[in-house]
Amino acid sequence: MPKLRPFRALRPTSEAAPRVVALPYDVMNRQEAAVQGKDPNSYLHITRAEIDLPLSVDQHADQVHEQAAANLADFIDRGVLVREDRPCLYLYRETWRGAAQVGIVGCAQVADYQDGTIKRHEKTLAIKEADRIKHFDRVNAHTEPVFLTYRANQEIDEITARVTQEEPLLKGETLDGTCHELWPLSDEDTDLAARALEALDYFYIADGHHRSASAAKVGLSRPQRPDAPWNEFLVVAVPDHDLRCLPYNRLVLDWGDTNPAQFLSDLAQVATITELGGFAPPENPGSFSMYLGGKWYACSFHPEVTTGKELPDSLAVSLLQENVLAPLLGINDPRTSERIEFVGGIRGDGELKVAVDASAACAFYMYPTQIDQVLEVADAGKIMPPKSTWFEPKLGSGLFAHPLWD
Repeated sequence: MPKLRPFRALRPTSEAAPRVVALPYDVMNRQEAAVQGKDPNSYLHITRAEIDLPLSVDQHADQVHEQAAANLADFIDRGVLVREDRPCLYLYRETWRGAAQVGIVGCAQVADYQDGTIKRHEKTLAIKEADRIKHFDRVNAHTEPVFLTYRANQEIDEITARVTQEEPLLKGETLDGTCHELWPLSDEDTDLAARALEALDYFYIADGHHRSASAAKVGLSRPQRPDAPWNEFLVVAVPDHDLRCLPYNRLVLDWGDTNPAQFLSDLAQVATITELGGFAPPENPGSFSMYLGGKWYACSFHPEVTTGKELPDSLAVSLLQENVLAPLLGINDPRTSERIEFVGGIRGDGELKVAVDASAACAFYMYPTQIDQVLEVADAGKIMPPKSTWFEPKLGSGLFAHPLWD
C-alpha cells in the first residue's frame, strides 16, 4: 500500500508561472539550456544553474549547486516562487500533440522506496546519483519530481475528471509545445485521493531512477525523525492508461575494431537486412531500422534469435544489445561506454540521419517498449537495459518543488 502525502509546495505565482515553467534538466545540453533560460524567471536558473556561470566551470561542479541554491533564494525573495499555505495534493495535466496526461503530485515515502513498494526497472550510476545528491543537499529541496505510474484506479479517474473541469491555478507552456496546468486539491479530495492510492499494491518508477535513489540517500543521511520532510520525495503519479512510450534509439559513434562491410556481413548472420528507399519504423520487437552509409535498412532478427525469449530479454533494446551492440560492435556496457549515445524518440529519425551523415558510424531506430512490459519486468524484480523507455510528454519543471525545510 504505497503512500502519497500532501505537502506545502513551493510554486510560482499564477502571474509568474508562464515564465517559470521549463523542460526538465536532463533533456538538453548546456548550450540549449542557456538559450532556453534567457528569461531571468526561467526555472532553468535553478535546475541548470551553470548557465549563470562561465563555461570554464564544469556543469557538475559544487559551484553550480551553490549557484542553484542562491538562485532559488532569489526567486523566493522576488516573490516569483511562493509557499503554499496548506498541505495538499495536486492534479497536474500535460497536453501534448492533442493528448492529455494527468498525474497526482505529492510526496512518496523513502520507506516505500526502500522496501520495494515503489518498484524499479533500471540500475543507476553512482556518478549520476552523486550529482543529484549534491543538488538536493545544497538547494535543500527536491526541485524536480520523480515520474511514477500505477495501474489505473477508478476513484482517481473520477476525481481527475471532475477537478480538471475547473480553471487551473497555474498554467504555462514549454518550448516543445506542451501545455502544463496545475490544480490544488481541496482537503476533501486530497483525503479521497490519498486513500484511493493506498489501496494500490505498488507504485512503479517510469522515469527518475537517479532522482529517487538520490532523494532516498539524502533522506537517510539526515537526522531521523518521523515528521522530517526528507523522509519523502517529490513525485507525479500518472495512471498507466495515460502513458505514452516512444522509441529510445541508439547512435553508435565509431566502428571500434570492425568496419561497415564486416559489420553488415556479421549482422546478416543474425538478421535479415532489407534496403529501404527511405525511413520506415520497425513493426515489432524483433525488428529494428538501421541507418548506415546514407541508407536506411529494415532489419529483422532470425527466428532462432527471438524464439523462447522472456522479458526483459525479449525487449527490442535487449535483443539489439545482446545480438548486435555487444558481439558485433564491442559495446558491452552501454551504461558506461563512450562509443554510444541514446536519442529519445521525440527527436525522430531525422536526428539519427544527420548524426551519421556527419561523423557517427550507424544508428538504430528501435521498436518502443510497451507500458505493460515495464510493469511486468518491475513486478518480477528484473532489470531492463539502460535507456529502455522514453516517455512523452516529459514532466515539466518549475510548477512545484518540495522544500526540505520545515
